[in-house]
Amino acid sequence: MPYREKKIYSGGMLEVEIYPISKNQKKQPRAKKEKLSLPKQKKLNDKNAKKHLIRLINTNFTDKDLAVHLTYIDKELPKSEEEARKDVTNYIRRVKHYRKKNGLETLKYIAVIEYKEKEEEGKEVRLHHHIVMSGMDRDIVEELWTKGRANADRLKADEFGYEGLARYITKDPRGSKRWTQSKNLKQPKVKVNDSKYSRKKIEKIVTSQEDKEFFTKLYPGYFLNSCKVDINEITAGTHIYIKMRKLQI
Repeated sequence: MPYREKKIYSGGMLEVEIYPISKNQKKQPRAKKEKLSLPKQKKLNDKNAKKHLIRLINTNFTDKDLAVHLTYIDKELPKSEEEARKDVTNYIRRVKHYRKKNGLETLKYIAVIEYKEKEEEGKEVRLHHHIVMSGMDRDIVEELWTKGRANADRLKADEFGYEGLARYITKDPRGSKRWTQSKNLKQPKVKVNDSKYSRKKIEKIVTSQEDKEFFTKLYPGYFLNSCKVDINEITAGTHIYIKMRKLQI
């Protein structure tokens, strides 16, 4: 049974997916998509979207950049998602204007709208915004939002990069779009290898999944965060998902 190794590089993070493929799949770069029921497809889409957002943030931002949270006062509260998107578009336009006027680099950003129901008022929904953006003066970032309260914090990576932040700002995936982003974002790098792993090597990984030194030798320059192993009960195929972080030099 051949195995495929898929490596995803995003900033200082490395994810490795290792899974069995057929001989026909080995000749093709991408597997044929399986048709799923609507609920399962939605769940898979949400899961993949969050993975992609985590990778985008890890690829494009550092601790010099900002996580900005914007809320509304009652009289400025938007009546629709469309109105909320106009608000954040106008805000980003003001940030871009300030950066250009003051000789700063072109803005990079990812903006998410969150929906939150007020518990004391039943189902009233209050929209607010989370934006990950290029670093600049935090006071200016907060002053440029004129519709309520703004809070700008420096990003702070942990052993999983900015995964915690990405999951926090996408905890409610409602709306017509999960997020909007600037066009100048870099994409994570993906490398696929169908000849690295044999069944014997897969068994070695399974028995060594807690051995951090083993994985550092397997993927030099990276340190193991986690290793998850699943065995398919029908095919007996082994699926491995590894998360690693770049060693600091």
